[in-house]
This record gives sequence, C-alpha cells and structure tokens, in this order.
Amino acid sequence: MLSEKQKELLKETKQISILDQRESRYNYLGLLSDYQLNSESLIRDLDYIKLNPYQHFLFKRILHGLNIYKKEEVDQMHWDKKKRIKKVWFKGQQAINELKQYISYKQSQKIFSIFKGNIGEDIVNLPFEYLPDYQNKLSLKELGLKYEDLIIKFMSSGLLPKNFLSLKSNENKENITKNDSNKQTIYKIKEAIS
Repeated sequence: MLSEKQKELLKETKQISILDQRESRYNYLGLLSDYQLNSESLIRDLDYIKLNPYQHFLFKRILHGLNIYKKEEVDQMHWDKKKRIKKVWFKGQQAINELKQYISYKQSQKIFSIFKGNIGEDIVNLPFEYLPDYQNKLSLKELGLKYEDLIIKFMSSGLLPKNFLSLKSNENKENITKNDSNKQTIYKIKEAIS
C-alpha cells in the first residue's frame, strides 16, 4: 500500500502533468498568445468544471444556441434576441469548424513530414487555408479538443469577452428572475381574461 506522503506526491505530479499538457496544447494550437492576455492565475484556473453559472451560460449559449432555452421561453423571446442568438451560434459553429480544420491540418502535417522527397516536402510546405464550405465531421474527442480549447477559440474570435475568465456570477440574477416571474404572471392573467 502507498503511504499518505506517496499519495500526495502522485496527486501533485498528476496535476503538474495536466498543466504541462494544457500549456503544450495551447502552444500547439497557436492560441497561447491570445491566452496570455490574462493573468497567470487565470491561466492555471481555466477548467470547464470550475466555471461559474454565468460563464457556463454564456459558453453554452454560443455552443448550443436557442436549444438551451425551453420552448416556452423561446416563444416569449423577442424576435430580435432570437436573431442575435442564432447569429452568434452560427459564428460559433464556424469557429469550431475552423479550429477542427486547423487541428486536422497540423496532424496531417506531422504525417506527411515522414515522407522524404518532393511529394512530402510540397505537402508539408502548404499553408493552412480555412474552407468555410467544408464541414469537418471529426468529433472534438477524436481531435483531442476540450471545452477549454473552445473557450479560448471563442475568446480569440470575439464571441466571448476578453475578460470571460474573470467574469463574476450575474449579481442581478434575482431581479431578472423576479421580473420574468412577474411577466409570466401578467401573461397568465391576460390568457385567463381572454
């Protein structure tokens, strides 16, 4: 059996290796320069599980669009807000597709660098070109991407604010829910009168 000291040492080495892999992944993606806009403590703290509810909501709204809302909420939503959410969702899907294509490109470059001669060198020397019409069908898991990578991509493309990692939970949430419940009560009264 392992002693407590050995267990602590194993936990620390595991955490260090996770951080090293994360930093190497961001270097590999070419996103570390965007990621360095934030302080070192925020870089170490980026973990999808540790997002507060407001950050989680903003991220999921870009990732899933109107699907995060209930049907009743979408029906009551203003048409302009629906349009904005759809537009941001579409831009998010394009950003994800671009990231997938870039990762696939980088992985294929490693494979083609094995070949010596004119064929391998010609293919390796080709620059990356994003094709918006081509839909990359590989999953995030197959490419080794995590939600943290998507958050950084969304931040670099302007879909999430640059201070996303330092956003606090929405302090006015209680007021918003009270207003929403008041609106729902008013709708119920109007329906009852009609």
